[in-house]
Order: sequence, then C-alpha cells, then structure tokens
Amino acid sequence: MSADTNNSNKSFWPVKTALKEKIVVLYDALLTGDQPWLENGHYWDDFFLLKVNSKYLLEELERTYIEKPSILKPQLNIMFDQCLLFVNSTHRIRQLNAYYTICILIHVISRVNQRNGFGYPALDFLCGTEGAENKFETLIESVNHTFLIDESFSGSTLLKNTAFDVVLTCCTTMLNINENMLMDYMMANANLFDSIMQLVIRSPASHGYDICLLLALLLQYHKYDTSNTYIVRFSVFDDEVALTSLAQIIGSSLNEYNKAYDIERTANESSSWWSSLTTFVGSAIQSGTGNRRMKKVDDCLLLAFYEAVHLNRNFISALTHTATNSWNTKGLSLSNNDSLPPSLPAMSAPSGHVVQDQMDLSDMEDFSGSNNLLSIFLEYCSIIQQFSKNEDMCNTTKLCYLILLCITEDEFANATMHDENVIFSVYLHKAPMRHRKRNSEKNPPSRPLAVALLDLTMEFIWSHMMRNFPYDLYTKCIGIIQRILSFQKRTRTRLSYPWRPLWNALITLLKFLQNCESQLTKHRDLFQLASKIINIFNLFITFGDTFLRTPEAYDEVFYETVRCYHIFDNLFAFACRYANNDNEYKESALKLMVNLTNIKLITHHFNTKIEAFSNSQNNPLTENQVLDIIRNNYDTLALKLHDDLDQYDSYSEKATEASFFANTTRNIIGNYRRQYTLDTNSSVQLSNILLNEVPTIS
Repeated sequence: MSADTNNSNKSFWPVKTALKEKIVVLYDALLTGDQPWLENGHYWDDFFLLKVNSKYLLEELERTYIEKPSILKPQLNIMFDQCLLFVNSTHRIRQLNAYYTICILIHVISRVNQRNGFGYPALDFLCGTEGAENKFETLIESVNHTFLIDESFSGSTLLKNTAFDVVLTCCTTMLNINENMLMDYMMANANLFDSIMQLVIRSPASHGYDICLLLALLLQYHKYDTSNTYIVRFSVFDDEVALTSLAQIIGSSLNEYNKAYDIERTANESSSWWSSLTTFVGSAIQSGTGNRRMKKVDDCLLLAFYEAVHLNRNFISALTHTATNSWNTKGLSLSNNDSLPPSLPAMSAPSGHVVQDQMDLSDMEDFSGSNNLLSIFLEYCSIIQQFSKNEDMCNTTKLCYLILLCITEDEFANATMHDENVIFSVYLHKAPMRHRKRNSEKNPPSRPLAVALLDLTMEFIWSHMMRNFPYDLYTKCIGIIQRILSFQKRTRTRLSYPWRPLWNALITLLKFLQNCESQLTKHRDLFQLASKIINIFNLFITFGDTFLRTPEAYDEVFYETVRCYHIFDNLFAFACRYANNDNEYKESALKLMVNLTNIKLITHHFNTKIEAFSNSQNNPLTENQVLDIIRNNYDTLALKLHDDLDQYDSYSEKATEASFFANTTRNIIGNYRRQYTLDTNSSVQLSNILLNEVPTIS
C-alpha cells in the first residue's frame, strides 16, 4: 500500500478530543468573554446546579486575570451578581454552589492582589465599586439567614459550614487584617454577631472551631478604634448560656489535647531513655500540613479565649464555675503537625468538612471527675510551656500567660481560685530534667486553683533558666505571682500553700541573672525583672503576717532570706556597678538598690546575731536554732515601709502587646490560607440528603 493511501486513511477518521465536565464547558464559555446566558436562558440555573470544579476554576481565573484582565473584569462582576441572586435561593444545592463560587472569586482576587491589599481596585475587579456596600450586605444577610436555619433540616450543617467558608474567606483575604476592605462590610453588618452567638448555643459541637476563628478575627480589625462594633457588642454581652457554651467549646479542645498528650507521655515512659530521645528529636523535625479542622488547640481558639477574659467581665463566671464537657467531634479537632509539642505526634483525620448533625449540650460526655475551663487550661499551659524554645510554641505560651494575667487581675476570678470550697485536681506536666525525678503523681489531690497556678509559675521558673532566656515570658510569670499575692494581701486571704519552694525558685532565678549578666544585659533590662522579684519578697516581709497561714511560714521567709544572703549581697553589688556609671540601665539599677534596702537590713541584722551565737556554741547551727534566733530578734529589727507593694501596673494590651496580637492574627490568617481547601463534595452529600426530602425549586 502506498504512502498516499496510508495518509488518506489517517485523515479519514476524526481526531478524538477529551470529554469535558459540563461545568467546565460553562466555565470556558464564560471566560472567553462571551455572554452565553443571552442565548441560553437556563445558563445560570445549570451553572449553579452543577458541582463546582474549584481547582479548574481557580486556575482558569488566575490565568485569564494575567492574560486578559480587561475581558475578565466584566465577566467576574456578572458572575458575582448572579451568585448573590442564588445565595438566597430556596434550592439548597444552588445556594451551596453559589457560596462556593463566591469563595473562589474572592480567593482569586485576594491572591493576585496580595501586594496591593484588598482595596478599591480589588473590590472593583470583583463586583464593581458601585453598589458594593449593598451587595455585601445582601451576602452577609444570606449568611445570617443560613446560620439560623432550623437544625431539623438534615443538611443544615453542610450549608452552615459553607456559609462559614464565605465569611472566613472574606476575613482572611489579607495577612494584615487592617488592609482588608471587606472587613468594613463586616463591621457595617454587626447583626452577624447575634447569629454567631445563637450558633454557640445551638451547634457548639458542629461549628465550635469556626465560631471561635470568626469571632477572634472580627475582634482584631482596627481593634483600638471605636469603629469595631463587634468589640462593643462582645464587651457587654451577658447571655450566660452562650458564654457557658463558648467556655465548653474551648475547654473541650483543651481537654482533648491534654488527654492525647498524656497518652503519648505515658507510652514514652515505658521506653528507654535513648528511644524517648530519638522519638522526641524525630518528632521535633517533622513538618506537616494538616486540615484546618484538625488542629492542635489552635491559636485562634486561644485568641477567642483571651478576648473573652480580656473584654467580657461576664465570661469569668463561665471560666471558673462551668463544669466543662467533652464531645466526640472532629469539628473541634486539635492537631496541627506544625504546632504540636515534639513528643506528641499529629492526629489523623479525614480532610474537608465533617458532616455532623446538631449535638446539644446534653449529648456531651462528662469528663471524669469535676473540671472547669480554668483547671483544664492550667494543665494545657504546663504542656505548652515545656516547648517554648520553639518560636511558635513560645508565642502560644505567651498568649496563655496573657490570659492568666487577665484572669488574675479579676477580683471575682481570684476569689474563686482561692476559695477552699472550690477545689480541683489539676495535673501539671513537668519538663524532664537531670536533677529531678519525673513527676509520677498521676492523681494529685484536689486543691484551690490558686495553688495549681502558683505551682505552674514555679515550674516555669525552674525549667526556663537557659541561655536563650525568655525574658518576656518571665515578666508575665512574675506578674501573675505578684497579682495573686496582691489579692491575698488586700483581702487577707490565707492560702494553704508551701511557700518555701517558690521562694527558693525566685532566689535561684536571681542567682541565674547575675551569673549570665554578660549575655543577658546586652538585650534585656535585668534590673527591672529583678526589682519585681525583690518586691515579691518585700511583700512577704512587710505584710506576710496578714496573708501567710501560720507564724512559722512568716519566720521561714526571713530564714530563706538570711540563708541566701550572699545572693542578695551580690545582686546589690551588681546593681551598684550599673547605677554608678552612665548607661541605659542606670535608672532601673538605682531602683533595684532601693528595693533591696529592707533585705540588706534583714541579712545584716540577723547575720550579726547568728554569728555571735554560733561563735559561742563553737558548732554549726541547725535550722531550728536559726529560726529561734530570728523569732527572738524581731523587736530590734527596724525596716523601711515600702508603699504600694500590692499595687501593679494594670495590663494594657494597646500599650504593650499591640504588635504581638497583630503578628498572632497574621499567623492565624496565614495558617488558615495554607491549610484551607474548599470541599465541594458537600454539594454531592447535600444532593443525597435532599433525595429523601421534597426540595423547593426556585
């Protein structure tokens, strides 16, 4: 057969082309710049009835944006307007797909405008600036309506998940939330707050994570301006049921995390030291992505917790009194490989939204024993602070300590924490250290929460004296101790607590600061931190008789001061060196010298007596003999009265931590954007659900 014949045979058969999904065909028609809906009156009905192909649409929109922006803009405006029509449709599948399409459109525009922010140009490209306010009002009202759908509709969870996708996509278009113009429309529609709080009550198990994330983000937008109506609304919110449910959402996440960590810790205890070390290191260098609904106790949950205790006085009651419950839900999952402590591996879970019907508070499983949010939070803090060498964990630890600062400034919270009739068994995890045995107390006795909090701070002091000194965390830790003691002094509350280990920890910290002077003074004002520690001792010395439980405890603080006199003498000499020279720390060094006045008087007064008695005995003195000398020589001791020892600078976020919360918000948004994937399979699930119902077709 000739070559010509072969060629003619080849050309006879038509070339086969790959079949395309119908939705892809509709996308292609739209993105060419044509107006297919003019010829096909059912174009948009078909468009929103078909399952969204998010990957294809994202890629094609980005490609067209780069190659043919002038063609894409009017098409995008029309598509957005059509989405707004169908988000109010009574046909649930079309409504769902309209929500998905809006998410994709906003995501594309935000991604290609990262450098310039989501301002008027981006908004104009998305939907046109004319009437934009009314358009987003329509969208947010639709989301509000969806949030309040009756739970008896079996597909309500899917629809609400997708509605959350819409508002969270709007809130996360920019890493810097203040550059996100869409947040202005959120502020203008503050009735969203009411529907969020209704969801807190109705569906805490199904939507708890999304609720906390959305609430936290809404409260961060221009948070120091009066224009943030959500801050105003949340500050005066007093619905006890909703606040209690919010506490349970956070507490359940904390409890799941604590139990998972404890399982891993117990398993490691049975392995060899070398095996535990290799597991620790191997887990530490692993990285992962994880689904946004499968997190550790995500910083957004902690941020919502912080805002609750910082802004809302009524939340304190839920914090300290609510018996926190746990429910089996993957909607509140905890693990995130990037953020877990090294010894705790990530927990696996299916990706995307988890379908779960409403679960009332009565359906939750009680914790074993009696717990509240604060008791569980203290255990969580003891886990997280072990790994604060890691930058991410350090920031999480700081957020935890800021929460504790706010709590200890509240009079009602302090009263509850010191109430001996309100007791909890709080297990505090301790970092493995060479000089001590691992904590084997599986079931610690029930005690007031103030005892557990003091133990937590003492553990932090002992375990963080290291070269990479976490100065900021130490100031927060010492501030928490100071606030607890100030409450005890003001109210004459005598807490049953063994104070001597805490004093020893503080004295050891002072010694550490002196030993690491050359390294630490380069970047930090050690004299300011040392002054805070010395004032704690001054509070015990001057007013200890008003809040220490026994006279013996008061004697012991003098004993420990005298026993470690050389550390205080060296600290005074350390301060003198800087006070007598011109340097940036001169003023704080002078202040430290003044604060050390009484301790210098005490050590000189009693050491003279002790030395005289010791010389007469020709033998080293026992502790009891020294204590007798101290008791018998109080009357000849003259001390200077320090004013305002029980006073402290009230916590002010704007003055001290504004940049920290800006960075925290940026990280939360960044994590959401990296981990979030649009699960369009929900439309298929919803279709299956609706097969058993009679839908209303719009």
